Amino acid sequence: MTQRGTTTEGRRTNMVGTGDRAAETAPGAAVESVRATTTGVWPGEEPRQAASAGFSALAEAFVPVPLVSTPAHGGTRWAADLMGFAVQFLEGLPVDRSSFGWRLSRGTGADLRIERSRFGRTLDALGEYGEGFTGRLLLTLPGPWELVHALSLPDGNRVLGDHGARRDVVQSYAAGVAELRVRMARLFDRPPRVRLLERHLDAILTGAVPTVSGYATLPAVPDAHVTAALQSFLARSGPDTLLALPALGAVELSGKRVTHRSLLEATGASAVEMPLRRLDARGWEQSAELVESGAEVWLGLPPDAGARPGDVRRWIAAIEEPWARIGMGRAGLRDFGITTGWEAPDALPPLLPESADPSTAAGQGELAARVVRALKESE
Repeated sequence: MTQRGTTTEGRRTNMVGTGDRAAETAPGAAVESVRATTTGVWPGEEPRQAASAGFSALAEAFVPVPLVSTPAHGGTRWAADLMGFAVQFLEGLPVDRSSFGWRLSRGTGADLRIERSRFGRTLDALGEYGEGFTGRLLLTLPGPWELVHALSLPDGNRVLGDHGARRDVVQSYAAGVAELRVRMARLFDRPPRVRLLERHLDAILTGAVPTVSGYATLPAVPDAHVTAALQSFLARSGPDTLLALPALGAVELSGKRVTHRSLLEATGASAVEMPLRRLDARGWEQSAELVESGAEVWLGLPPDAGARPGDVRRWIAAIEEPWARIGMGRAGLRDFGITTGWEAPDALPPLLPESADPSTAAGQGELAARVVRALKESE
């Protein structure tokens, strides 16, 4: 399959709504009309169960590529290792897992081979349950800075503190993700839409990331370097990449208050997601500005909402009321996207909440689709 939308790569200077017109649609394939999905985190080992739930609830939307979990704490909890999933896409950079997490190494360890095998089973499950599917898959990955933040050098120090190492990781990762999209396009007729999780940008920008010892912090990475790396990565991950942030506000850089929206504009991102519960009045105002600029705006519902997938009115009210308070009309909500699900923890081990179970996970997709349909009916 020939990938489309590449003509936008050289002019990513403004935040524009490229998601619809650059959906990388295969000839004859359906265009998505429902902006709904989940994070893909599945509290269980069986990818077939996860794939079945995804296609059942989100066949008209973005079906998530499952991130299956492994048993932890004697089988009483589930652990979802998003970093372990991502490191298999580092082109030419061997890694292994140590007691302090994933690190660059001289050779590939057994843990990485296990991750690759697990992903192979996931692709098989998607192929089995997605037969006849003409929509898009959605693949959640750590963003380049999220991965740099998590990885260590062979000596245990952070990759983030080594300019050359972090450059190599970002470039290698971008190449690997581009190749992954080509590979999945061959399997499923269309490349997946990519959702990038970036939870530590503020700490990276302000020099608040601790060293391994914890007695000091690493130097701040200049905002121009951070946004340039993201811009370059987005050119490889697809023009409609969804950038998931922990909040939408501002950060103090060199004594100046810089809004997250302005940083997003510098990256050229065309779609952004924030957790609904983390949006304050300023966050809603920035969301409105993004909508008016033509960008896609997605809201993340809390994962426990999936336990009651029929509770649509509650979440519609939680969106409509603050939107109205900033003077925006209900019609502006029609194009909002909705994401539900647990985010893979970045702690060690990456334990999901004790309450995480397949029933709630299945309900997350159902709820997302129902809320989006209800938003489309807003007048």
